[in-house]
Amino acid sequence: MTATFHSVRTPLVLPVAGAVTVGLFLLMRQLIDIGPYVPEPVEELPPFEIRFDVDPVEIEERIKMEDFAPIDPPPRPPSIETDRAAVEAIPDGSRWALPPIEAVEISTGGGLVNIDRQPLPRVRVQPVFPANEASRGRNGVCTVVFDITAEGRTANIRARDCTSPAFERATINAVSGWRYDPQVRDGEPVIYRGATTQLVFSLEE
Repeated sequence: MTATFHSVRTPLVLPVAGAVTVGLFLLMRQLIDIGPYVPEPVEELPPFEIRFDVDPVEIEERIKMEDFAPIDPPPRPPSIETDRAAVEAIPDGSRWALPPIEAVEISTGGGLVNIDRQPLPRVRVQPVFPANEASRGRNGVCTVVFDITAEGRTANIRARDCTSPAFERATINAVSGWRYDPQVRDGEPVIYRGATTQLVFSLEE
């Protein structure tokens, strides 16, 4: 009975196996098939033209000298005749003299002319009258000695023979603000020592 059972089962399995195989093949083909290839649209660029010819360049016409109208030169200024003043002849034997000229020391060292000069005042500040002396109605004087630097400033100020300490302080304060053109020696500014002056304090002025 066992041999008879196997002979009946074999014809049924083969058709079923073949149908399954064909079905799987068709299914795989359908899954693999992605349809016909459709290319992506390509954007068309606008046409352009390459030119090898160059547009002519306009060249400005050069200005020639002949294009300018000649300009006549201005007329010469009229000559003016002047009469010369008559000069009387100096009789023989007469004498005359020029006004005196102050002597100036001139040095020609180094090819340059150097003039020596004494200090010249440029700024002289007036002193302030002391209030306590003015209230008493007192006048005063003060002699002061100072140096003048090469920059024209006053230095080393010393008061001498002053009526009172108040006039001395007022004198020193005033002289400290004075300015000078410095002394010049051999063309170079130098210090001047021992300048002396006297300040007078008077209520009547």
